[in-house]
Amino acid sequence: MTNAVAVVPKEAIILRPAVRLTTDSGFTLVELVIVIVILGILSVIATPKFINLKSEAHRSVLNGVRGAISSGNQLVYSKAVLQGKERQAVADVQLGGGIGSAVLTYGHIPSSLQVTRKANTSNYGSADNSAAVYESITQVLALDAEHLKDESSVVTRQWGIYIHGNDNFVNFVPKGLSVESQCFLQYSGINAQGDKVRVELIDSSC
Repeated sequence: MTNAVAVVPKEAIILRPAVRLTTDSGFTLVELVIVIVILGILSVIATPKFINLKSEAHRSVLNGVRGAISSGNQLVYSKAVLQGKERQAVADVQLGGGIGSAVLTYGHIPSSLQVTRKANTSNYGSADNSAAVYESITQVLALDAEHLKDESSVVTRQWGIYIHGNDNFVNFVPKGLSVESQCFLQYSGINAQGDKVRVELIDSSC
């Protein structure tokens, strides 16, 4: 017995399109809401950590200046001793190394406005002169700094130096902040025999 083979005409063959595994539909409203909620939660968690990192960065640079002040005072005091000026209330001490001289009080970096330098002389008066204090600080510490004129001034260079009237202390303020930001280093030099250098970190709002 011969098996008959059925021949199907080519016209009768129907080609079906391949099944698409993907669809053109986008996210549903529920999915979008879920994504937004997740992003909101992540932002709430991450923002405080970012703020803390920024605060720690400010504290780190302030502590760096604290170390620089300590080293700077040791250096200039040794220079003052060699020149026999460590007991002078105000003295122009040669620093050497191409730096020139700096006005020191009892052989230390000054912080008092009761220090002034008269041009081309070694005479010092009692008139307020914040420029002399600022100049000595920047010479000894070699800071990229600007002289702040008031507590609201925002620092545009690496450091701002604000010298307080007759209160005998100086604020070192990081870039982008002001004295009003309450994130600075407060330095008090030696203004009388028996005084001690005081350096305090003010970081309540860093």
